[in-house]
Amino acid sequence: MKMHLIGSTGLALLLLLSTPVRAANETGNKTTEEINQAILSRIERLEAELAVIREAVLQSTTIAARADANAINTAASVVKIEKLAMSSADGSYSGALSDSKWHLAGYADVGFIGSDRSDTDGFVTGKFNPGFHFQYKDKLIFESELELTTTSDGETELELEYSQIDLFLNDNMTFVIGKFLSPIGQFQERLHPSWINKIQGAPAGFGHDGIQPASDTGIQLRGILPTNNTKITYAVVVGNGPRINSEGGVAFEGVGRDDNSNKSIGGRVGYFPLPYLEVGGSYLTTQLNRYVDPSVLAVILGGPTDARYKLWGFDATYTKGTLAARFEYLNSNRGTLFSSTDEDPAGILLSEMGMKAWYGQVSYRLSNVGESDFIQKLEPVLRYGEFRITGHDELEEENAQNRLNLGINYWLSPTIVTKAGLEWRDFTVAGVDSETLYQFQVAYGF
Repeated sequence: MKMHLIGSTGLALLLLLSTPVRAANETGNKTTEEINQAILSRIERLEAELAVIREAVLQSTTIAARADANAINTAASVVKIEKLAMSSADGSYSGALSDSKWHLAGYADVGFIGSDRSDTDGFVTGKFNPGFHFQYKDKLIFESELELTTTSDGETELELEYSQIDLFLNDNMTFVIGKFLSPIGQFQERLHPSWINKIQGAPAGFGHDGIQPASDTGIQLRGILPTNNTKITYAVVVGNGPRINSEGGVAFEGVGRDDNSNKSIGGRVGYFPLPYLEVGGSYLTTQLNRYVDPSVLAVILGGPTDARYKLWGFDATYTKGTLAARFEYLNSNRGTLFSSTDEDPAGILLSEMGMKAWYGQVSYRLSNVGESDFIQKLEPVLRYGEFRITGHDELEEENAQNRLNLGINYWLSPTIVTKAGLEWRDFTVAGVDSETLYQFQVAYGF
């Protein structure tokens, strides 16, 4: 802003003329010389005051000019530093600082599990799952998660949960390659982290030795189909697929190399008729090869050495406000084949095996109940599920069951939860006693 200074004498005259006329009338009893002398004195005072004001204005203008010059120099220095930081060793532009960024996330948990059976109570250190995410512009993300657990013998195990590259083809489509969590169903891909899972542990049939694939290695195309009033999501997967394990069952962990030339094909489609309601369907099919015990030099072949495997299911989720309700069902079938097992290393004919599992779960956060801060952080949870196995007596005896969970969660923060619950396991094979578990867990997502 520019200031136009009026001459000191002119401004003084203006100030003098602005003096009320009555001032002259009040001095009517003075001589003309006295009046002129008073006017000259007033003008001199005004000129002195204006000189002080002018000096202050000049100093302010100088300071502002210096500040502008310093700002310009600083900006130029910042530009130089940025150019140096974004240059490679040979002076070429790398864009590393501005184009790439990374993020650390994950979860951890500790707890206690007791049982009405003798000698089974114990504290559990749970697990520590750090996840790493590296993004380059809006083109791709590399993400990976490790899992560190402590075994019952005190050993530490390290596993790679997933390691994948996500290429963003457009706003509605992503191409994934690597080892990824299986999109078949919902629990493994969306709900298994302990700070998200409402109950300590997976539903019957959705954990170890269950029916749901945990992960796969291959390629995946997933995204959203643009619609006017609803939303449709999809995930199509081609991967190495499951394998026959040493127990004669089907192992669903992603492997680094396939044991045959056939690839699994599957995926899931989700439909949102309402923003808070999703219904989905999943399907997977592959060809399984026999398992060969590495300690046995030769396997006696007595039948087919490969079999078709099919898996299908559907799920539904309702999440509105503080209420969340989920349902998930999976059904699988493995054909007959000749394979090694732990019990018969030389090989045995495995009959057709079928597995079915489902669960329903309801949780309600008491955020709007009463005025107590303690009560509003509580969340009761109810889950019931069933797991059925046919064609494999050993797996059926160990895992076929009806399972009821009743729990209460207390949320210390949006990502820190304490869980207390009871789990009743009613095993369906005759002669296998039922079991009651007492569970406590603290889980933290970061």
